[in-house]
Amino acid sequence: MDSLLQPPFSPKQRVQKYLENTLTTVLTQLNISKPGEGEGDATITLKRRITSPTTTVFRIDSSTGALQAVRAETTVTYSFPGKDGYEAWRFTAKGLVAGYYRVTTVRDEVIDARESTEDCLIPRVQDIADLDISDVKWILIIEKEAVFRRLVRNNFHNHTIVGKGILITGKGYPDLATRSFVRRIFQSTFPRSTLTQAPPFYILADGDPDGIAIMSTYKYGSMAHTRENERLNLPCLQWLGLRISEIIGGLESDADETLMSLTRRDRRKIGTMLKRSPIWAVDGPEAEWRVELQRMLILNVKAEIEILYDRAGGLEGWIDRHMKTQGQ
Repeated sequence: MDSLLQPPFSPKQRVQKYLENTLTTVLTQLNISKPGEGEGDATITLKRRITSPTTTVFRIDSSTGALQAVRAETTVTYSFPGKDGYEAWRFTAKGLVAGYYRVTTVRDEVIDARESTEDCLIPRVQDIADLDISDVKWILIIEKEAVFRRLVRNNFHNHTIVGKGILITGKGYPDLATRSFVRRIFQSTFPRSTLTQAPPFYILADGDPDGIAIMSTYKYGSMAHTRENERLNLPCLQWLGLRISEIIGGLESDADETLMSLTRRDRRKIGTMLKRSPIWAVDGPEAEWRVELQRMLILNVKAEIEILYDRAGGLEGWIDRHMKTQGQ
């Protein structure tokens, strides 16, 4: 029996000692957790050991398209956003949404965003009784909050040449709440597909390894949450951009300063992605993504979405043209 449960402690003292030791263990784990581990954002990670540890192997499930762990994981991981305990406790869903949709909550409250030019926090899926997206022609996921807010400010979701749509951002790597909401929208398109074409899902991310990793998180899921991937992945997601090949092809001869060199971290991340995940494997499902990562390594370049601001028609014109082309 553990020494803290033995005399001379009274029952009350034993309970207090147990709680103190447990809290100390938790705080120690919080302090040693590495920011950004797994999902790309600051997180607190607690792990519960499982007997008979084995090496985890990942694969793509052929029936669901989700990233899965083939063999038993050595730990069950619980991740909480934030770099310390205080941030974790005060945290709420970080994702934002704007667009032509209407939500009815389980309390019969109605959130009608169809004519709004404001964004709002991603609603909790548990609170949604009905989601009306019957007039939506597209859904665009955007990596960066600043780019998202520019499009919302310009009311882009109501004035595109391909019709009204929905804009979503997870502010970088998405949290589970954002992925759950995106999946809920995806499920809402099922009844429409028998009569009319379901709206396409696009993603616009930076032309760098993190941008492609974020895209992969939405489409296949993450290695940190393999138990959740089957109910959160988005198999129909289409890559709108940003492709290094396209950016280089459209550069003027004196515009090399618009591209950036890969950092040492970028190069390490690309190497890890190509070696570890089945998504970017030689025989994996995303050959174009693999080629794009290799192209970044060979050319030692990356690019941010903001490079599109100065293109003909600006960011909005670029998105319009690409959604029209890919939607044909």
